[in-house]
Amino acid sequence: MGQTKGLDDIQKRLDQGIQDVMTGEKFQEWLRFLSSFHAYSFNNTILIYQQNPQATLVKGFQEWKKHGRFVTKGAKAIKVLAPLIRKKKQEEEKREGKGKEENVLYGFRYVSVFDVSSTDGKELPAPPVQVLEGDGENEKDLLQAWIQKIEVPVRLENTGDANGYYHLLENYIALHKERSTLQQLKTLIHEYAHHLLHAKGAPFEQESNSIREAQAEAVAYVVLHHFGYDTGDYSFGYIAGWSQDLHIMKQIGSDIVVCSHQIIEKLRVHSSKQGATA
Repeated sequence: MGQTKGLDDIQKRLDQGIQDVMTGEKFQEWLRFLSSFHAYSFNNTILIYQQNPQATLVKGFQEWKKHGRFVTKGAKAIKVLAPLIRKKKQEEEKREGKGKEENVLYGFRYVSVFDVSSTDGKELPAPPVQVLEGDGENEKDLLQAWIQKIEVPVRLENTGDANGYYHLLENYIALHKERSTLQQLKTLIHEYAHHLLHAKGAPFEQESNSIREAQAEAVAYVVLHHFGYDTGDYSFGYIAGWSQDLHIMKQIGSDIVVCSHQIIEKLRVHSSKQGATA
């Protein structure tokens, strides 16, 4: 009974948090926050952000012990959702006494995690952070590395007033050859997000242009912030017009999380060798 009530409470908190973040001024703050939590589910990023916007790294009590750190007395836990998984065989195969078991999600439970700021103990290794700006050689090398990492051809050309574009029919990205390297990096990720989210057969292929642009810009913001770029403030005012339907907002937010994580993991291999991870 207590667990069920706790899940009801956390679901209400989750729905309110989504509404607050996705339809208000907190959206940009959440995107900045997401750059540290891109591997988490959309629901849990909202729950963690809502309970502790300053959080940077969370783990359970026992997980912290494994890392030589201990939760301080009186520390406030952050409640998140953990999946409940069980093994299940297909009915026909079960009757025949064969077949592989598969993992089946049958619900969620809430668990307590703690931010690193609520722990003491062994120092954790801090990854090197490098803030890149301007048109330095490091940035130019990074641009070439990122171009090689993604599976979409990239062209440097005169794109007129636009910083670049993604060609849906011919499947390539064009970057304005006269823009700064920083702008080219940001545009590259923005247009690559269009490829992942809006190409033929992609999840949001049929979405309106305003939503597509907001999604691509949100993903670019998260990815670049993760790698140490300060890309400035973006205009997210029109996000409130996406939808008042929580289901739609959850789907949009989930795809921003999934797409950002996919790109960060794809680029991380090279960047970590260059000491540019965050």
